Amino acid sequence: MIHPKHNAKWASLALLTLIAYVLSALLLLPPNAAAKGEKISAKQLESMSRLSFTLRDAMQTAYTVYIFAYDEQKSTLTEENGWTNNKKGDKSYSGTYRAALLKKGAAYGTVQAAKLDLNTIILPQTWNFVVKSKEASTPDMLMITDWGTSNFNEVKTYIVRSGELRRVTYVDNKGKKIDDSYSAGRDDGIRTLSGARVQFKNYNNLQFVYGVDTFKLNVNKLEMRLEDTRNLRSRDWPNSGVGDRAYLKSLKEAALKGVLPGRTDIKIGMTLQAMQKKLGKPNSRSNGEWGAYYYYSKFGIGFDSYMHELSKKSRIAVIQLYNEKQYLSPWNVKRWMGKPTSEYYNEVVGGYEMEYELGKHTIVFNYLEEEDLIDFTNIY
Repeated sequence: MIHPKHNAKWASLALLTLIAYVLSALLLLPPNAAAKGEKISAKQLESMSRLSFTLRDAMQTAYTVYIFAYDEQKSTLTEENGWTNNKKGDKSYSGTYRAALLKKGAAYGTVQAAKLDLNTIILPQTWNFVVKSKEASTPDMLMITDWGTSNFNEVKTYIVRSGELRRVTYVDNKGKKIDDSYSAGRDDGIRTLSGARVQFKNYNNLQFVYGVDTFKLNVNKLEMRLEDTRNLRSRDWPNSGVGDRAYLKSLKEAALKGVLPGRTDIKIGMTLQAMQKKLGKPNSRSNGEWGAYYYYSKFGIGFDSYMHELSKKSRIAVIQLYNEKQYLSPWNVKRWMGKPTSEYYNEVVGGYEMEYELGKHTIVFNYLEEEDLIDFTNIY
């Protein structure tokens, strides 16, 4: 049996050990370590913060976001930093950076719960910035960026909602989460549009195009939902033309009716004679795999007979679209039209074919290699 005296002795030792552990842990914490909800005076925030940005919420109330770190360390660049465009000798700071939010006119700001995942700041800097909204009902967006590849940065997006700094999630057109960040090309890789829309531009090394993805901000859900996609050869922002979503919708609607997109008077099954009365003479003619083709500037018309068999009563069997200037990728077709009925390599044509059966008709997308853009589309 253990004597009560020894019990008291061991209890005292345990208590002293616990106190020593707590004290040592507290000593290891940064002085004045910020906690969520902690109030800091406006004057102190201004003096202690490394970066600050002005953000408006959806009600157009202005806030200042202060970014600071109690454990901040200072150093000097010994060589150029190509990503940040900083020079040798520029000041570099590192630490566990937090954000505090100060409402315009308030005496105190509040430390935020939102994680910035920001550990380094080199001054002067341009890679963390604010994208201003285009309309009164949409908040400004704070973009915190990280290195992605030689072509783009990874962008984290924050808005002010209900007096708090909140991080926005990116979801696809079906609402499935993509990531907590998105990629954008450096120098002019992000812009806002009306309707709470934001566009991100990237260069695709595989297909040699600039991809422009359009998202729509949902403030209540804290989501950026994919609204459209589009590929371009030029690095300039698109100011006209139809994106993949609308283009494929119109293509699907035309295929369901078996008509030439944009020309409901040209239909599969109509006679050569009737077609020529509407379209006139073709630019050229030749035999295809299954019959003769009449080629016009933006499309081709295939028939149920070869050239030597053609007559006024020969009928349209296929409508061929030259959509290479739409720069469609197979991936974006699947995104907006769903899973294809079939997808295979056609040895006869020497390329891939992706089919969508739509009622009595079928759309077939043709492309040479798996990573290639679509060359042309047939409606049967």
